[in-house]
Amino acid sequence: MPHRDRPAPVLIIPIQNKPDWRRPPLMCFALIALNVLVFLFYQGGDEERWQKAEDYYFSHDLSEHEEARFLIYIDEVHPEWRVQVDAQGEDFVYRELLWNKEFHQWLLPQLRQEGKTEWLAEREHFAELRDRLSTIAYGLTPAEPSIAGLFGHMFLHGSWDHLIGNMIFLLLFGLSVELALGGLWFAGLYIISGLAAAGLHIAMEAGSPMPMVGASGAVSAVMGMFVAIYGVRRMRFFYTLGFLFGEFTAPALLVLPLWLGKELFGYFYGDAGIAYWAHFGGLLAGFVCALVLLSRRPPLETMPVEDTGPTPQQRALQRIERFQHEGKLLEAAEAATAAVRQYPQSMALIERNIELTAAAPDSDAYHRANLALFALASDGNSDEQEIAAGYRRYLNTATQPRALTAKVCLLLARRAAQAKDWGWLEELLRRLHRQEASHPLLQTLGTALVNHYRRVGEEQRALEAQLMLQDGEVSTPQ
Repeated sequence: MPHRDRPAPVLIIPIQNKPDWRRPPLMCFALIALNVLVFLFYQGGDEERWQKAEDYYFSHDLSEHEEARFLIYIDEVHPEWRVQVDAQGEDFVYRELLWNKEFHQWLLPQLRQEGKTEWLAEREHFAELRDRLSTIAYGLTPAEPSIAGLFGHMFLHGSWDHLIGNMIFLLLFGLSVELALGGLWFAGLYIISGLAAAGLHIAMEAGSPMPMVGASGAVSAVMGMFVAIYGVRRMRFFYTLGFLFGEFTAPALLVLPLWLGKELFGYFYGDAGIAYWAHFGGLLAGFVCALVLLSRRPPLETMPVEDTGPTPQQRALQRIERFQHEGKLLEAAEAATAAVRQYPQSMALIERNIELTAAAPDSDAYHRANLALFALASDGNSDEQEIAAGYRRYLNTATQPRALTAKVCLLLARRAAQAKDWGWLEELLRRLHRQEASHPLLQTLGTALVNHYRRVGEEQRALEAQLMLQDGEVSTPQ
C-alpha cells in the first residue's frame, strides 16, 4: 500500500494569527484548489483503475500460478515474512502478489528464462494496469525516483482525511507566509522545499519500493518558513500530546526544534506508515530558504498578532491605578510597594511607587522606593537616563537623601561611566569623596573621568579630579 505522509497525532500550531482578508492569499488558495481538484477528478478514477487491474489478474488465473512462486520468493529473499504468512494467510499473500514490485522484478527474469511467454505477457500487462494508479504513476518511490514522482507526489493524497488535514495546515500557515513573502515567492519556495523534503525521504528510505504521496513535506516547509518570518517574536501556540492539550507562549523560533524533535521521535517510535523524513526535510528546507530570502529583502508584511493580554506587571499597575481612581491612596501605595518587591525590574511599577510616596519625601517608604530605582543601575538593559533623572529628582525632594549610601553611589557611578555620562559620574565621585568612601573601583572610575577631561582639553577639571582621587583609601564601602 502507498506510504502516506499524513501528520502525526502530536500537534503544535499558532492560534493568534488574524488573517487580513483585504489581501487574501490567492496563491495559497490556488494550491489548495489544485490539490482538491487532483484528488476529485484524477485520483477519483483510481478505484475504477484498480478494479480493472484486479479483475484482469484473477480472470487470467495469475494468482494460481504465482502463489507457489511467491512462497519460493519468500524463502529466497524474505524468510522473515514466514511469520506474516502464517499469521495472515491468504490476505498477506494476495496483497503482496498484487502490490509488491520487488516480487514482480524477481519473477520476470525467471519467466523469461523458462520461456513462459504467455504468463510473462499477462504479468507485464497486469503491472501496466496497476501502475496507472495515481499513487504508483505519480507517487514518490525511493527505489525508483522519477521526475513525475518528485513533483506529482506533492499533489496526491491517500484519503479525504489525509487531504483535509494537509490543506488545513497549508491554509493555517500559508496565510501569513504568503503575506510576508508574496505569492510568487511563496509558491516557488513551496515547490523547492517540497523537492528538498522529497530528496531527504529518498536518501533516508533508499531502496524502499513503497510510494509516498501527500503534500505534507511541502506543507512542513511552509511551517518552517513561518518560523523564519516570525523568529524570536513571542506567540501563543495550541498543543496536543495524546489526550493532553493546552496553550503556551513562546518565541516562534522555539517551536522549530520541537517540530523537528516530534518527527525524529515519530520515526523511531511512531507509525511506520508516515514519511517522517519528508516532514523533517521540509521544515529545515522551508526555514533555510525563507531565511536566505529574508536576508536579501525584508518581509513585505507580517500578519497582525492578537493581543496576548496584560502581563503580570501590567495587571499589578492596573490594580494600583484602580485604587488611585477610587481615592484609596494608602492602599495604592501598599499595592505599589508589594508589586515592586515582586517585580523589582519593572521601571513602571517603581516610578509609580515613587510617585505615591513622594508626598512624604522624608519617609522610609520614599527612600526605599528610590532605592529600588537605583538598584536598576546594575541591569544593563535599564534606561540610564531615567535612573539619572530619578537621582536628581530624589536630591531635589529629599531633605536627607539616606538612600544614597556609598554602596549605592558606587553602583550609580559605574553605570554613569558605562553610559559616558561624565557630568553625572563627577557628581557621584564627589559625593563618594565627601562620604570618605574608598574602593578599588574608585581609582578606575576616576582615571576614566580624568582621561575624558584630558581628551576634550579640560586640563583644569582633569587636575581637580586627579586631586580628588589622591585623597581616597582602598576599602569596601558600607
